[in-house]
Amino acid sequence: MTRRLLASYLGLAVLILVVLEVPFGFIATGHELGSAKAEAARDATEISVGSTETVEEGSRAALQKLVDTYFARTGAELAVVGPSGRLLAQIDPDHDDDLFVERSLVRAALTGRTGSAIVHDEGHPNAFAAVPVGPAGHPVGAVLLSVPVGAYTDHVQDIWVALAAFAVAVLVLTALVGLGLARSLARPLAELETAVARLGGGDLGARAPADLRPEEMRTLGDAFNQMAERMEELVSAQSRFVADASHQLRSPLTALRLRLENLEAGLGPAAGEALAPVSRELQRLTRLVDGLLAISRADRCSPEKQAVDVVAVIDERCDAWGPLASERRIRLLRPTAAGGSVPTGVLVPGDLDQVLDNLLANALDAAPAGSTIEVRVEPGTKRERLVVHVVDQGPGMSAADRERAFDRFWQGPGSRRGHSGLGLAIVRQLVVRNGGEVVLEEAPGGGIDAVVTLRATSARPAGAGRSRAPVR
Repeated sequence: MTRRLLASYLGLAVLILVVLEVPFGFIATGHELGSAKAEAARDATEISVGSTETVEEGSRAALQKLVDTYFARTGAELAVVGPSGRLLAQIDPDHDDDLFVERSLVRAALTGRTGSAIVHDEGHPNAFAAVPVGPAGHPVGAVLLSVPVGAYTDHVQDIWVALAAFAVAVLVLTALVGLGLARSLARPLAELETAVARLGGGDLGARAPADLRPEEMRTLGDAFNQMAERMEELVSAQSRFVADASHQLRSPLTALRLRLENLEAGLGPAAGEALAPVSRELQRLTRLVDGLLAISRADRCSPEKQAVDVVAVIDERCDAWGPLASERRIRLLRPTAAGGSVPTGVLVPGDLDQVLDNLLANALDAAPAGSTIEVRVEPGTKRERLVVHVVDQGPGMSAADRERAFDRFWQGPGSRRGHSGLGLAIVRQLVVRNGGEVVLEEAPGGGIDAVVTLRATSARPAGAGRSRAPVR
């Protein structure tokens, strides 16, 4: 933004300078060369007036003396021609050619007209003037004068240098002033962009500064703040409703479960078998309420993130899920000690535990007996990232189902009964809250590879050097 504004200021300044200075430079150049021609014509006229009688008498010696004297005094080349155009005197009397005669101007002078021009002799400009000698209607000859215009061209060059220096000074001043203006305009935009990014990242308390300048930016900031406040109210109201409803439902569900257990114990095996579906649906409803409460809490709060030993957390959760895996005859593989080279995660304490619990629960439900579930962690392809994989050897899912798997309450074909459909939704909510990403990919050989990408740091958490459990 700042660079574009500064470039626009400089482009406009360059356009104005070109429009103003280039014509002025050419006008000044023409004026200086015109002055050179006028001065040559004036000097030639003065010589013509003073040499009329000498030319009429045809005294070549007197004319040659006049030419030599003028050359010695001014350094300008001078020649005198007769009425027929024959050379009467010049700087070099032994030279028979016209040394510097511009023939069209000479012919005009012999007819009574004064003429002047800029003539280039071997690359050097000279002001040439041809003036008639004698009466205007009946000239008896012409005076030809060639004056070097080095002083005038030097002055022209000085003018162009001065214009260039002025242009550079104007551009530098424009750059300094434009930089200040561009920053004053870009700064509030950057602040507003930061507030928008924070709000988009889930920080509902993000607000634009109230003192934005200019007035248009402050109006835009006020509109954004009003929108953010309304959004925060709506999201908070929704989260409070879900949390309150979930919390209020837990008590009657607990009481209902206790009454059902007492009823099963008192009615005997036959009645207990008939009540088993009711008990399972009650357990499913309880998990559904707990899942809604977990999502609501993840939506509402943004606790501080800390350095977390990811490999240690994986070891701990694998220990917790190991007995269930053994019961279902499933091997649970975890990272080896070589995982110590993996960067430390930056997470809310406890979030990775819940993420792994949900992913391992899904993997254990999908994996057949005798298969393997692998949990591994590795550095990410991007800097300050790490990746956790939970790979099962289950039947897998289609690409469309993998895309929809994170929707709340969605259950794919073949899902076990009693699931709430909130496990992966909770996983995504927790991962996004920690600035990460989670996707389901097809595992080599079939099954699902749940890929969780998290932020990482080189800092080590407290107690990171503890030993890890061996591979199962």
